[in-house]
Amino acid sequence: MVVNDAAGSSRKKTLSRDIAEILIRRITSGEYPPDSKMPTERLLSIEFGVNRHAVREALKRLEAIGLIKIKHGAGIFIDRVSFTAGIEVFNTLLTKEDGSVNTGFLRDVLEFRREMVLTITRLAVERRKPRELGRICRLIDDLTFAQGKYESDEEARITLELFEAMTMATHNDVYMLVYNTLSRIFWYLRNNFNLVFFYESDDLALMKKLREAFEFSKVEDAQEVAAHYLAYLETAIEERISNE
Repeated sequence: MVVNDAAGSSRKKTLSRDIAEILIRRITSGEYPPDSKMPTERLLSIEFGVNRHAVREALKRLEAIGLIKIKHGAGIFIDRVSFTAGIEVFNTLLTKEDGSVNTGFLRDVLEFRREMVLTITRLAVERRKPRELGRICRLIDDLTFAQGKYESDEEARITLELFEAMTMATHNDVYMLVYNTLSRIFWYLRNNFNLVFFYESDDLALMKKLREAFEFSKVEDAQEVAAHYLAYLETAIEERISNE
């Protein structure tokens, strides 16, 4: 009997999550504009063919991340998307309802990521402390050593750790918050596009150039390496999108 209860609870959670994702897409696409009034719980339960409890749980999730405001006795109103809400709905927006990649949003993501990575790289080179420099150089050395010697999971882990170290070296709390979103983008791109990050012939030279850029405060050289890395990934992703 306990097993059945658990299974029922799991189904309810899945239903409410699926409904929440559909409503998130409607809100962020503008189908439900800011400050407009949403359909009632009753109408949504009829539309989705579920009981009102599943709808209520979905609406609670949307309210918790700041997409709607539930005013008892007045209705459900669309709030303007906040920075926090944007991070929370990120994974949902990367795919369409049929599970395919939302290419328009993905291109927006890549543009955002490009500008953020280049800015973080510049600030990290300019502001890194001696201890931070030591950690960054060690991670670059680890990444250089890992190329071709470990599975790509290890290279991906070191790459992400290096980017975290660079973000910390900016000494900017907002960039540390943004890092959480950028790291999510990193894993999404790697897992969904099966990307290999560092297997080109000039990678060792690039890693050496990046290390020297941090050691001798060469901002332009560091950004050049970052730009090369970003361009490689973006080209690979565009080719995958075009072939699908």
